Order: sequence, then C-alpha cells, then structure tokens
Amino acid sequence: MRLRYSLQLTISTLFISIISILGFILIYQGFSKTSEIMLNSAADLYGHISDELELDIRNTYDPVLGALQHLQSSPVIQADNFVQRKKELPVLKSMLVSAPSASSVGIAYADGDYFGAMLVNSEVMREKYQVPARAVIMLRYLNRSDSASGSKTGEAEPGFKSNFIYSIFYDDELNEISRNAGEASDFDPRLRPWYQSQEDEKVGKIIRTSPYVFYDSQVVGLTISGKASEDVVVAFDITLNDISKTIGKYRNTPSAQVVLIDEAGKTIAYDDREKLFISQQVSSDNTTLKLAPYTQLGSGVLSYIGERIQVKQQKLDFEYGSQRWIGSVRNVGKNGDLYVLMLTPVAELVKDALLIRNEQYSTALLILLLFIPVVWLTAKKISTPLYLLANEAEAISRFDFNVTAQKSSYIKEVNDLDTAMDMMRTTINKFITLIDSLAGEQDLNALIKNITCETKSISHSDAALIYLMDENDDLLKADFLCGNNNQSLPTEQFPDLSLAESKALFAEGDDSKSKVIKLDAAAKNKLTPLLQALGEDELSCIVLPLKNRNQDVVGMLCLIYRPDGRASEVSNIEFIEALSGFAAVTLESRQSLNMQEALLQSFIELIAGAIDAKSPYTSGHCERVPVITMKLAEAACRSQSEKFSDFDLDEKQWKELKTACWLHDCGKVTTPEYVVDKATKLETIYDRIHEVRTRFEVLKRDAEINCWKQIADGGDRSALLAQLEVEHKALDDDFAFIAECNIGGEFMSDDKIERLQSIAGKTWSRTMSDSLGISWEEQNRKGDTSEILPATEKVLSDKAEHLIARRESDRMPEDNEWGFKVDTPEYKYNRGELHNLCVQRGTLSEEERYMINGHMIETIKMLNKLPYPKSLRDVPLIAGSHHETMDGKGYPRRLQMSEQPLTSRMMVIADIFEALTASDRPYKKAKTLSESLRILSFMRNDKHIDADLFDLFLSSGVYMDYAKEFLKEEQVDDVNIEDYMS
Repeated sequence: MRLRYSLQLTISTLFISIISILGFILIYQGFSKTSEIMLNSAADLYGHISDELELDIRNTYDPVLGALQHLQSSPVIQADNFVQRKKELPVLKSMLVSAPSASSVGIAYADGDYFGAMLVNSEVMREKYQVPARAVIMLRYLNRSDSASGSKTGEAEPGFKSNFIYSIFYDDELNEISRNAGEASDFDPRLRPWYQSQEDEKVGKIIRTSPYVFYDSQVVGLTISGKASEDVVVAFDITLNDISKTIGKYRNTPSAQVVLIDEAGKTIAYDDREKLFISQQVSSDNTTLKLAPYTQLGSGVLSYIGERIQVKQQKLDFEYGSQRWIGSVRNVGKNGDLYVLMLTPVAELVKDALLIRNEQYSTALLILLLFIPVVWLTAKKISTPLYLLANEAEAISRFDFNVTAQKSSYIKEVNDLDTAMDMMRTTINKFITLIDSLAGEQDLNALIKNITCETKSISHSDAALIYLMDENDDLLKADFLCGNNNQSLPTEQFPDLSLAESKALFAEGDDSKSKVIKLDAAAKNKLTPLLQALGEDELSCIVLPLKNRNQDVVGMLCLIYRPDGRASEVSNIEFIEALSGFAAVTLESRQSLNMQEALLQSFIELIAGAIDAKSPYTSGHCERVPVITMKLAEAACRSQSEKFSDFDLDEKQWKELKTACWLHDCGKVTTPEYVVDKATKLETIYDRIHEVRTRFEVLKRDAEINCWKQIADGGDRSALLAQLEVEHKALDDDFAFIAECNIGGEFMSDDKIERLQSIAGKTWSRTMSDSLGISWEEQNRKGDTSEILPATEKVLSDKAEHLIARRESDRMPEDNEWGFKVDTPEYKYNRGELHNLCVQRGTLSEEERYMINGHMIETIKMLNKLPYPKSLRDVPLIAGSHHETMDGKGYPRRLQMSEQPLTSRMMVIADIFEALTASDRPYKKAKTLSESLRILSFMRNDKHIDADLFDLFLSSGVYMDYAKEFLKEEQVDDVNIEDYMS
C-alpha cells in the first residue's frame, strides 16, 4: 500500500526541499567558482613565484658579475707579487661587501699563485680557520714561487714559503690582526674547473659552473669566472644560501613544496637547508657532502612526483595521499639550467573557500531552521481548509452532515471548493433526508404528500401538484396539491390527463426532462385551474415526468411559481429532476408493495376461507378468531393495568398478529375432512351406524322367521308371538343404546362400556363374502380372504382390517426440530366398531384426536417454511401456540406460560370463545354467552387460559362487543362478569 502524506507536510517538505536544494546549488556553485578562481590564482601565483625567484637569482648573480667585470681590469691582474697584490685588498673587500651573495673572490695566475679574499661571517668558516674575533676578512695567499721571499720583481714579503697557503686576517679597517704560519698545500688553482674552463676562451669571457657544495663554508653555491688576461682568471664564489632562506616565503599553503633544482634534479634551494646535502664516502677516512636529489628531501609528495616526471617545464595535476595536488615546473635562471618545482594540495589551496562554503552552509541551515516554522505555518494555513474539507468530505461519505467548520482561505480555488462542498453537503443531506422520509413512510397517501411537499421545499416553489396514473394505467389524475405551509388544497377541479396530453406538457423531443410553461387566462391546457386554486392571474410551472423503472410515465409533478418566482432560474433543476425520478420509483415501489401486501392478505384470507368452507363444522372460524384476538389486543394496549403497561403494538406488529390469526388453522388443509366433520363415533366417510342398524334388522328378521317356523311346526302361536315381541323389543333397546352411544354427547361410564361389550356378543349369519367389491388396499389389510359361508358375525366387532398401520415417517421423533412434545398412537386409524363406540368423551378416537390436533403440527411446519420479512418472523410462534395451556400441558409443544407470547395467549381465548359461541356448527348447539364464559372460567381455573387476559376480556367488554356483532340474539343472555372474574 502506497504511503500517503498530509498536504501540510507535503508543502513544507516541498518548500524546504526547494530552498535547501537552491541554497545548496548556490553555495556549491559559489564554492566551485571560488575554488576555480583560487586554482587559477594558484597557476598565476606559480608564474609570479618563478618570476620572483628568477629575479632573486639575478639579484644574487648580477652584482657579482659586475664586480667580476670590474676586477678583470683591476691592477691586481698585472701584479706579480704579494705586496702589489695586497694593495688591491680594499678593492676586493669593497666588492665582497657590495655583492652579499659573493662569499669569496680569487685570482689565479699563470705561475700557479693564488690571491683571494673572503668575508669570514660564517660560523663554519670561523671555526675551520680559527678566525680571530675581530677579523672581518681573510686573505688567502698561495705562493708557488721558488724564491724564499716570494718576490718576482724584487719586492719582498718575508715569511712566505713556496707551495704554502697562508691565511691572513684583517679587521674592518683592513688592519692585519694575525696570520697563520702557512700550510703546505698541493692546491693548484690552475687545476680548478673554473680556471680550466677558461683556457680556450677569449679574454673577458665569463663562465658559470654548476651549483655545488662549497668546501670551506659547506653551503650551496656556484662559481663564476672571467678571463682577465691570457694567463690570469678571476673567480667569484656565489652562495645560494639566501635563496634557500627566502624560498620558503613562496609556499602558499602549509603543505606546499617549493624547491629549486637543476637539470639533474639536484636540489639547489629548499627551505629546510639541513636536507640539502647528503654525505658521500670519498675514502675510508674521508667523506664529503654533495647536493641531495629533490626526491630525497624527506617529502613524500616530492618523492612521489619525482618518480613520475622529468625535469622540464610543465604543469602538474595529480592525486596523492587521497587528495588532489596541483603544481608547476618552471625554468628560472639566466642560463635556463635551473628549475623551480612548486606543489600545492588543492584542499589547502581552497581552504578559505571551504571555510566560506561551510559558513554559508551554517548560515543557510540557520536561515532554514528559522524559515521552517514560517513554512510550516504557511503550509498549515494553506492545508488546514483542505484538511477540514477532507474531514467534511469523509463525514459526508459516512452520511454525517453535522461536521462543519470555518474554512476561509486566501486561495481562491480553496474557497470555491468550500462553496461547492457546502452546496454538495446541503444537496446530499436534503436528498438523504428525503430518501429516509420517503423510504420509511408506509402509508401511500402520506408518501405522496411527502414527495410533493418536500419537492416544493427543495425547489423553493410556491406550490406543487402531483398527478398519478389511475388503476387502469390510461389516465393521470390530480392526487395532491401542496400550497403554503404544506397545506393540502383541493384537487377536484383538475381534469384528468391522458398520456398524450401529459407528454405534450413535457420538453419537446425528450419527455424525460423538465419544461417551464406559462399559465395565464389565455393558456389552453388542463393546468389552468391552478390559477383559480392559487388566486393568481399568471403562473410559471415546471413540469417533470414521473417514470418507473421501465421508463413508463406513471405520473407528473408540477412546481408552480408566482410571476416573481423566476422559475426559469432554478439552480438545482438537475437535482429536482433526479429527485423526481427517485420519487417515481419510490411511489412505484410503495404501490407495488401495497399491492403485494394486499395480494398476500388476500391469499391468507383465501386459505382461511377455503378451510372454513371445507367443512361446515368450522364455518367462519378462521374469519372470526382474528376479530376476537384483535379486539382483545386493542384492549390490552388501552389498558391502564400494570400487568399490560409494557404491551404495545406498532403497525408492523398489528400486521403480524393479524396474519397469525388468519393462518392459525392453516394446517387443517391436511386434516381429512371426515375427521374434522366427525359427528358420531362410528362415522368415517359415512356413518357406520346404518350397518349396525341393518344387522339388528337382520336379527329381528331372523327372530321373526324362527317364530313362524315354530308356529308352522305346530308351536303355540300366542306364546311364540309374545316371545317374538319380547325379542324385538330387546333388539330395539340394544340398538337404541348403541345409537345413543354413537352420538357421543354424554360421558361413557364403565357400565355403559360393559353393556356395549355384552351387546357386541350377539351374532348374525352372513352368507356372502365380505371381500367382494372392496379396494385393493382393504383386501391387503384383510389378508387371507378364504372363508366358509355362511359365516357367523358379531353385531359389533373390532377386526384386523379396522387397524390402519402408521408409517414410520408419520411418527414424531422426540428430538424433532420443531420442539413438538406429543404422544403418537400406534395406528394411524383404528376403525374398530366397539373401539370407537367405547370412546368416553366426544366422538373422536385417540387416533382421530391425534389427527385433529395434528393440524397444529402442520400449521407450525407450514408456517416455518415460509420466508418471512423481519416484521412477520413471529407468525409461526403466535399462530402455532393457540392450543397451548398455561400449565405447560398444551399442544403440541407443551410450552410454559412464560414461553408463550401474550398475543398467542390472546388467541387461545379467542379460539375457544369462538368455538363455544359458534352457531353455524351442524354437530352441536351454540352455547349462550353465559355458558361460554362459565366454561372459560373453568378453563382458567384449570390453567388452560391466561387469567389476566380473561379478566381483561371481561372487564374491557370485548366479549360483549363480539357478541353483539356475531352471536344470535337468543345467545346473548344476562352476564354478571363478577361471577367469572379471578
């Protein structure tokens, strides 16, 4: 299932996301541009660095070069002894002082003499040469002359030995402070590279050596030499130490690397001067220093890049140590043989940009945090009306129209939606209210009134008139006119409309839509009586057809507007048209339901009438029992007695009771008619008393024949005739007794039963077979039909063929689904003559009484099979309990009083009272009112009927109301109800 988010959250998230993304893009773009500018600035900076470094080199080199050129023409060049040469010491000092990068100056002569001077400002030199404290300049002199005085022109300087090198120290004023004794040396300046490189050069040619480590000062430097004459070479040692001191200022970031190298990759200048040199073993006891390659300066990035590039001018951009580096190799120096290598990590280069970016991020985040409540509140302001509208729509979907809230919004579309939602809620509410009103209305006339008046209210019309199809479906008749305050106005003045006339009032070409028509005195249609009914000279009328599900016209609805009613501007005409369609279907449904109910009631009354008509012995019973029951129920509803305070019936319950009353004996349709109509004990399909009479007639004839035979044989005539008369009289008395017993009007005592059994012993002679002319079923019951004739028969007998077996399916199991508690006789019928005549009460045998009572069983079975609506579900219980008693010994369920609904107990009284007072029973005489009430009082005492209901039956006068309507005049005698009250 997809996640759904609130509009407030969505808008807030959207705005915050847009602001965040926009801020990120702007900040990132600013950072990128700043970084790009910084990187471009770095590239430009490399150019400036190389230019400045080249300028530094020139500033280091050019003063020395000027001094060299000046010295080439100095007198010292031509001097050939120490004294002459010493005279130029001030010049040499001046040159060294004016060119700080020059550490020493030396002149090599053709004879191998060397005359040089150097400033002793280095601690290494002062320690090495044991320079006096005040010494500023040291003169180095090598005499290779053979004379002890060292003089070549006769000017002697005593103390100099040949092939000895001397160090003479002078103060700042060039006063000699001290000199050493000289050291024997094999040093020959003519063998130095700077001298030898000038051998083939012209006078004035200046040559520079490659950088190297000065032996004396152990600093990096180089030597420039110039040929002053054919045999004399002047040389200056230039230290590059100051470049190493100043090269660090070109590092633009803490981790940046700037190094000055030569073409071989040797380091000329580096800010960490301790790493400039590496030791080289010259001999087992002597080491010397040489320039370190830049890859051995202890820098990982220099080592890394040194393995991957050649020393030539180029730009660098590479990854090292998980970060990006940029750099450049640029050619510097006057001769182009020096290079400056510059490397910078981009992260440090753009550090300020990163700081700016992070500050911008922090600022943006702060602004965003401050902006979130504003966005949230703004989103809430936007979304709250929509949220309320959604809640309202959800409530409408539940048909809850009470959910309303103030939903003003500065957004036009939201306000429009709110207005539309209010209109929709109102429309649906009206429609649902009308549906509830119409659907819940049971009375057709009230339904018609509701439809007309509600439509009038919704359409804001001044009146509404409804036409409905008549029973013959050929004319529309004015049924109801709703005026002001929903007042009903007479409709007799409106003529009937044929279908053609009604359709002429509808919209042309589409009789399913409404049409506005004008009514005035000149109008020629059958709606003009509306003018008189409403007292107007002019009216506007919207005519809507009412159609059923088959789109057949079943009526017409007219909405009437006075001249200022503006019928043509009704805004909800579509709703009214839909409502009219629903009203038409509702009317059709209600009419159909009424017809179905009427049809159902007709069927019920038809069944009850058929049962009553089936036998004259129950004639009118099913019709009169409902009358008594309904009267008693009405009395219970009206009663102020506490015993009936909770009893009240609504319209549906009245229908339920009425239906149960009419169907209470429906099971009798399955009861054999002769059992229902059995008026005598020997009656089956016919009364078998006639067979018994015939047998006694046969006995009388036999006695008479026997008498005359004896007379013919000479017997005493008088005596025999007297005896015959006695025998006839006895036979007549016996038959009369049997006939009396057959009526069943009196209780059969034991002596009567004994006399019957005695009479049954009389026999007569049958000469014809009793198996001739009988049915196949009866022959099966008789079994073996072989017999010896004549056969002796008893006048009353219980034969085997009188017993009709009961099928197993006819036996009622104890655990039956209906809860019947009955004792089933062994046989379905027992037609034994003596058996039936010995019935002590009434005319019905045990088997026949079971069958009669079986109509209750069949009633319950039949009624339980019917599909009842909810309002009729208790019909089987009410109808099937009218033979129950209050003591739980009734039939067929033996229900206790508490298990019987009050309405069924009413029917018990009604059923008994109707049977007692019925005057249309051919088998008995109708009892008077007092006799009937007395019998009912006995039954009350025996707990056969409800005592409270019987008291109500008496006190409310129900018995008398019924008696006046249904009893014969002679039955209605004087009754004192106090004699029968509990």
